[in-house]
Amino acid sequence: MSDTPHAKFTRLKSDAERKSFYAQLAGAKWWLGGNKRGSHFSWVNVFENSDGKCVYCSRDLAASTDALAESTEEHLVPRSVLEANGLLSDSEHNMAVCCAGCNGLKAGHVPAPAHPCWKNRKAYVKECARFVAECRLKNFLKYKEHVEKVLRKRAGQ
Repeated sequence: MSDTPHAKFTRLKSDAERKSFYAQLAGAKWWLGGNKRGSHFSWVNVFENSDGKCVYCSRDLAASTDALAESTEEHLVPRSVLEANGLLSDSEHNMAVCCAGCNGLKAGHVPAPAHPCWKNRKAYVKECARFVAECRLKNFLKYKEHVEKVLRKRAGQ
Protein backbone atom coordinates (compact mmCIF):
# COMPACT_ATOMS: atom_id res chain seq x y z
CA MET A 1 0.00 0.00 0.00
CA SER A 2 1.02 3.56 -0.60
CA ASP A 3 1.82 6.05 2.15
CA THR A 4 -0.17 8.67 0.24
CA PRO A 5 -3.62 9.13 1.77
CA HIS A 6 -6.63 8.51 -0.43
CA ALA A 7 -8.00 11.59 -2.10
CA LYS A 8 -11.38 12.94 -1.15
CA PHE A 9 -13.39 13.29 -4.37
CA THR A 10 -15.98 15.94 -5.02
CA ARG A 11 -18.32 16.90 -7.84
CA LEU A 12 -18.16 20.56 -8.77
CA LYS A 13 -21.63 21.90 -9.51
CA SER A 14 -21.12 25.39 -10.90
CA ASP A 15 -18.73 27.19 -13.20
CA ALA A 16 -17.70 29.38 -10.25
CA GLU A 17 -16.72 26.25 -8.26
CA ARG A 18 -14.88 24.86 -11.32
CA LYS A 19 -12.91 28.10 -11.80
CA SER A 20 -11.98 28.31 -8.13
CA PHE A 21 -10.97 24.63 -8.08
CA TYR A 22 -8.80 24.97 -11.19
CA ALA A 23 -7.05 28.04 -9.78
CA GLN A 24 -5.95 25.88 -6.82
CA LEU A 25 -4.16 23.33 -9.02
CA ALA A 26 -0.42 23.93 -8.85
CA GLY A 27 2.36 22.61 -11.03
CA ALA A 28 2.56 21.36 -14.60
CA LYS A 29 -0.81 20.55 -16.13
CA TRP A 30 -0.15 17.16 -17.76
CA TRP A 31 -3.75 16.93 -19.05
CA LEU A 32 -3.12 19.71 -21.57
CA GLY A 33 -0.32 17.84 -23.35
CA GLY A 34 -0.18 15.80 -26.52
CA ASN A 35 -2.07 16.12 -29.78
CA LYS A 36 -5.39 17.91 -29.93
CA ARG A 37 -8.49 16.29 -31.45
CA GLY A 38 -8.24 16.34 -35.23
CA SER A 39 -7.09 14.33 -38.22
CA HIS A 40 -3.96 13.12 -36.38
CA PHE A 41 -5.75 12.25 -33.14
CA SER A 42 -9.14 10.51 -32.98
CA TRP A 43 -11.12 7.90 -31.05
CA VAL A 44 -9.05 5.19 -32.74
CA ASN A 45 -5.88 6.68 -31.23
CA VAL A 46 -7.50 6.92 -27.80
CA PHE A 47 -8.60 3.27 -28.05
CA GLU A 48 -5.20 2.05 -29.25
CA ASN A 49 -3.29 4.15 -26.68
CA SER A 50 -5.36 2.45 -23.97
CA ASP A 51 -4.69 -1.00 -25.48
CA GLY A 52 -8.47 -1.39 -25.80
CA LYS A 53 -8.90 -1.62 -22.03
CA CYS A 54 -10.86 0.53 -19.62
CA VAL A 55 -8.51 3.01 -18.01
CA TYR A 56 -10.02 2.39 -14.55
CA CYS A 57 -10.99 -1.30 -14.30
CA SER A 58 -8.93 -2.77 -17.17
CA ARG A 59 -12.00 -4.43 -18.72
CA ASP A 60 -11.07 -5.68 -22.19
CA LEU A 61 -13.30 -3.58 -24.42
CA ALA A 62 -12.10 -5.43 -27.51
CA ALA A 63 -13.37 -8.75 -26.14
CA SER A 64 -16.86 -8.32 -27.57
CA THR A 65 -18.74 -5.98 -29.86
CA ASP A 66 -21.13 -5.19 -26.98
CA ALA A 67 -18.25 -4.10 -24.72
CA LEU A 68 -16.79 -2.05 -27.55
CA ALA A 69 -20.12 -0.42 -28.40
CA GLU A 70 -20.63 0.52 -24.75
CA SER A 71 -17.15 1.99 -24.37
CA THR A 72 -16.72 5.72 -24.03
CA GLU A 73 -14.03 8.32 -24.36
CA GLU A 74 -13.11 9.41 -20.88
CA HIS A 75 -11.94 12.93 -20.18
CA LEU A 76 -9.69 12.22 -17.21
CA VAL A 77 -9.95 15.80 -15.99
CA PRO A 78 -13.64 16.47 -16.65
CA ARG A 79 -14.64 18.59 -19.62
CA SER A 80 -16.78 20.72 -17.34
CA VAL A 81 -13.73 21.77 -15.31
CA LEU A 82 -11.54 22.55 -18.30
CA GLU A 83 -14.16 24.27 -20.44
CA ALA A 84 -15.27 26.47 -17.51
CA ASN A 85 -11.67 27.72 -17.49
CA GLY A 86 -11.55 28.35 -21.24
CA LEU A 87 -9.44 25.28 -22.00
CA LEU A 88 -9.86 22.51 -24.57
CA SER A 89 -10.61 19.15 -22.98
CA ASP A 90 -9.74 16.87 -25.92
CA SER A 91 -5.97 16.73 -25.63
CA GLU A 92 -4.25 13.37 -26.01
CA HIS A 93 -3.01 13.23 -22.40
CA ASN A 94 -6.49 13.91 -21.05
CA MET A 95 -8.26 11.20 -23.05
CA ALA A 96 -8.61 7.47 -22.39
CA VAL A 97 -11.04 4.71 -23.30
CA CYS A 98 -13.43 3.72 -20.54
CA CYS A 99 -16.24 1.25 -19.99
CA ALA A 100 -19.66 2.81 -19.52
CA GLY A 101 -19.87 1.60 -15.92
CA CYS A 102 -16.64 3.27 -14.82
CA ASN A 103 -17.45 6.44 -16.74
CA GLY A 104 -20.80 6.67 -14.98
CA LEU A 105 -19.27 6.11 -11.56
CA LYS A 106 -16.46 8.62 -11.95
CA ALA A 107 -18.61 11.12 -13.86
CA GLY A 108 -17.49 14.65 -13.02
CA HIS A 109 -15.87 13.78 -9.70
CA VAL A 110 -12.34 15.05 -9.09
CA PRO A 111 -9.79 14.53 -6.32
CA ALA A 112 -9.06 17.40 -3.96
CA PRO A 113 -6.79 19.95 -5.67
CA ALA A 114 -4.02 19.60 -3.09
CA HIS A 115 -3.77 15.80 -3.45
CA PRO A 116 -0.42 14.66 -4.92
CA CYS A 117 -2.16 12.59 -7.61
CA TRP A 118 -2.48 15.78 -9.67
CA LYS A 119 1.30 15.76 -10.27
CA ASN A 120 1.20 13.16 -13.07
CA ARG A 121 -1.24 11.22 -15.23
CA LYS A 122 -0.33 7.79 -13.87
CA ALA A 123 -0.93 8.81 -10.24
CA TYR A 124 -4.16 10.58 -11.19
CA VAL A 125 -5.52 7.53 -13.07
CA LYS A 126 -4.55 5.25 -10.18
CA GLU A 127 -6.41 7.45 -7.68
CA CYS A 128 -9.46 7.68 -9.96
CA ALA A 129 -9.43 3.87 -10.36
CA ARG A 130 -9.39 3.54 -6.57
CA PHE A 131 -12.35 5.97 -6.34
CA VAL A 132 -14.32 4.01 -8.96
CA ALA A 133 -13.60 0.73 -7.12
CA GLU A 134 -14.80 2.35 -3.88
CA CYS A 135 -18.04 3.39 -5.64
CA ARG A 136 -18.50 -0.17 -6.92
CA LEU A 137 -18.02 -1.57 -3.41
CA LYS A 138 -20.62 0.83 -1.99
CA ASN A 139 -23.08 -0.21 -4.71
CA PHE A 140 -22.36 -3.90 -4.08
CA LEU A 141 -23.00 -3.54 -0.36
CA LYS A 142 -26.14 -1.48 -1.00
CA TYR A 143 -27.69 -4.01 -3.39
CA LYS A 144 -26.14 -7.30 -2.19
CA GLU A 145 -29.25 -8.64 -0.43
CA HIS A 146 -31.52 -7.75 -3.35
CA VAL A 147 -29.24 -9.42 -5.89
CA GLU A 148 -28.92 -12.53 -3.71
CA LYS A 149 -32.70 -12.74 -3.41
CA VAL A 150 -33.19 -12.57 -7.19
CA LEU A 151 -30.41 -15.09 -7.89
CA ARG A 152 -31.79 -17.54 -5.31
CA LYS A 153 -35.25 -17.24 -6.89
CA ARG A 154 -33.78 -17.91 -10.34
CA ALA A 155 -31.95 -20.95 -8.96
CA GLY A 156 -35.18 -22.29 -7.48
CA GLN A 157 -34.09 -21.86 -3.87
